[in-house]
Amino acid sequence: MTPDGFGNGGGRVDARGSGRARASAVLGVAAVLLLSSAPVAADGEGGSSEATPSESGAEATSVALSGDAPSPMPGEEFVYRATVTNDGAERAEGALLAQHVPAPLEVVEVGQDGVLEEGVANWRIDLPAGEEAVRTVRVRVSETAPADARAVSTACLLLDRDEEPTACASDTLLIAEPTMFSRVGDVFDRDTMIRAMGAGALMLLAWMFWRQWGPAARRA
Repeated sequence: MTPDGFGNGGGRVDARGSGRARASAVLGVAAVLLLSSAPVAADGEGGSSEATPSESGAEATSVALSGDAPSPMPGEEFVYRATVTNDGAERAEGALLAQHVPAPLEVVEVGQDGVLEEGVANWRIDLPAGEEAVRTVRVRVSETAPADARAVSTACLLLDRDEEPTACASDTLLIAEPTMFSRVGDVFDRDTMIRAMGAGALMLLAWMFWRQWGPAARRA
């Protein structure tokens, strides 16, 4: 059982038509999941969730999704981790794990030979019974992201492209307001800081030379 779009290139998804259709399907699943999932905590903090598998899938297979920065600032990078667990007695072969990354997040890198198609990261999953697999996506918060904006990423596992997802999970984060130190970092970039440090070191050396060999030293 191998879904269409899987090639022989280490789990890469064929982008010729099937990627767009699969991306649209995942977006629809994400919308259904958000309507049926529990509400976000009243304090506004983000968090990960794990959804129960659908009746059409293998009940022993589950998905969990979490980000390592629940309140990132604009310009900050962090990593999502999607964990697929197979607690069943049979091997899961030719499955597809698809994770939607919403705006204002920008994908920097898809790990483990995954492929990005229209904002959806895709991986092929072959998972023996009793084991788990972790897939990662590094993302960056857009510089123009407004403070207090929410971003909900959803990952779904499909054992068969013609069936409903076996399991889905979502992670909600809240964009934080930039701090004073982050604004200073925007003004003074890395090259500027290096030049400033170099100039400061030269001034210190000149002062030490003057102290040792200047007029005061000669009078002594």
